[in-house]
Amino acid sequence: MRTLHFRVTITAVTPPSLRNLARVFLRLGLTAFGGLAMVEPMRRRVVADNAWLSLKEFLDGLALCQMLPGATVVQLAAYVGCRLRGPAGAFIAAAAFILPGFFLMWGLSALYFHYGDLTWVKSASRGLHAVVIALLLQALWRLGRDIGRHWPDLLIALLALTALWARVNYFLVFFAAAGLRLGLEPFLHVGDTLAGTAIQESHSPSAVRARQFLAPLAALLALALTTWGLGRLDALWGQIARIFLKIGAVSFGGGYVMIPILQWEVVDHLGWLTLQQFLDGILLSYVTPGPLLILATFVGYWVKGLPGGALATVAVFLPPILFIVFLFPWYQQVKDLRWARPLLQGILAALVGMLALVTLEMGFAALTDWKDLALLGTAALALMRFRVSLIWVAAAAAGLSWVIY
Repeated sequence: MRTLHFRVTITAVTPPSLRNLARVFLRLGLTAFGGLAMVEPMRRRVVADNAWLSLKEFLDGLALCQMLPGATVVQLAAYVGCRLRGPAGAFIAAAAFILPGFFLMWGLSALYFHYGDLTWVKSASRGLHAVVIALLLQALWRLGRDIGRHWPDLLIALLALTALWARVNYFLVFFAAAGLRLGLEPFLHVGDTLAGTAIQESHSPSAVRARQFLAPLAALLALALTTWGLGRLDALWGQIARIFLKIGAVSFGGGYVMIPILQWEVVDHLGWLTLQQFLDGILLSYVTPGPLLILATFVGYWVKGLPGGALATVAVFLPPILFIVFLFPWYQQVKDLRWARPLLQGILAALVGMLALVTLEMGFAALTDWKDLALLGTAALALMRFRVSLIWVAAAAAGLSWVIY
């Protein structure tokens, strides 16, 4: 306990400079492979090596981030930055963490759209598409295991899949799923109430809390004006900003659940990408350091080049970061709200149903013969059963595909 108290004192008295904060998270971003696997290196650097936060403070932030939409590791970087240096620290830590993945995805996107039509690239990509379907099956399995443990969540997932298959607007499906799950909660916990736990007062001075409250509101106003201005300048700019802001605000569960929403928007609705291009973009986002949401860079680059990629990247990551900055003064209360859990669980169940539908649709489009199915089965077995590195699985699939096609 003395050690934890000492670390909290150090955090309050000697926070790191913004430059040092950026340097640490830039280094973390360079090796940010594996999504949530980056939580442990971040904990080691922030808690054990630099003693910027206590373990309890770090875990409290992780619990809050898991309740919010967006990439958990990016939000965790924003949370650490916000605790140490306020809103400026949140934006700098998150931006530094994202930048390596953005620049690498930008370079890969340029190479892909320049050389993607070559015959040998098309041959190799058939095997890579099978790997993408295997990755989606792996994500569906991981998310579905939690959903399948509770019959209301499984029911909501099946209802959502049916509604989305009938092309009901996904926002309506999410709202209905959240309401249904909240309505079922009293029957699952007889004798419990949905009231939140006792509100705990924040120890932040009122002036600090006021600044932290006004900063995200000012950012939201600037964001709205910027989006409006982009739309007036070029309709396509406005569409990119609106779509990725919307995706960033509803991506509960992280990048996995962004995939079906993004496919719905940019493939099915707007036709910016073909399904084959979209599958290739998913694979590139898997092998790029950083969160899976970096797929936004790929889409934006295809639509409007490097500026489009930058705009899409900022738009998809900005809402989750703003959530952290806005909620940070009340993070303990938000973390402890019991009625919020059923709402979020309902949305996540609906997103699992959406992911199942998109996986089926992509599978039917990408897997056209028994060789594709054999590659899919082999890739899924290697990833899910033997836990072979994605790099090796993708390389083997590309090589085999180039030979047999």
